[in-house]
This record gives sequence, structure tokens and C-alpha cells, in this order.
Amino acid sequence: MLRRPLLALAVVVLGAVSLTGCGAHDSTGQIAVTVSRDAADHPYEVKVFAATGKLSEHQRVFPGGTADFAGVPLGDVTVRAGDLCPVRTTVSGEDVARVTLTTTGC
Repeated sequence: MLRRPLLALAVVVLGAVSLTGCGAHDSTGQIAVTVSRDAADHPYEVKVFAATGKLSEHQRVFPGGTADFAGVPLGDVTVRAGDLCPVRTTVSGEDVARVTLTTTGC
């Protein structure tokens, strides 16, 4: 007799938790990386490294192009591509971090 009310209560609580977003928290963010048009006329392997030095993401980008990365760990990251100047930035959960890789200003 007590089982039915408890089951109903459990369903209500689980529904409320799922609707309010109380669940797994995503600890990743996004970064958009543009390769300068002034770079050489070949594609670059753009790599995003977490603060630990571990490779997080990579993608091939042509000069003048932009690669969008999702699932990047939050916090400080370093973006590198061939002989282009590396860039350090901070990835947060709120905004998309944007960087441009160039051949000057290293």
C-alpha cells in the first residue's frame, strides 16, 4: 500500500531534477581558431593543448579559415599550428574563446 505513493514521489522528484538541470555538469567549453590569411598557402594542423600539456583537440585549417572546437577543457589552453605563433587563452563555459594564429608577433 505504501509502495504506490513512494513510486509516485520518486517519479516526481526525478522529473523535477531532470527539468531543473541538476545533473551532470559539462566541464568543457568552445574555442574558435582562425589561421591568418598571411600564413603560407598550405593547411595547418591546429592543435589545442590543455593546461596539463595534453592534446585536447586538433583539426586541419587553411589560411583564412576558422576551426570551431567543442569539448575543450575549461581553463588555460595553448593553441599551436606548425610555424605559426602559439597563442594562450582561457576557455570558459559561458563564451566561445576566439584566437587568431599569425606568423608575426611571437
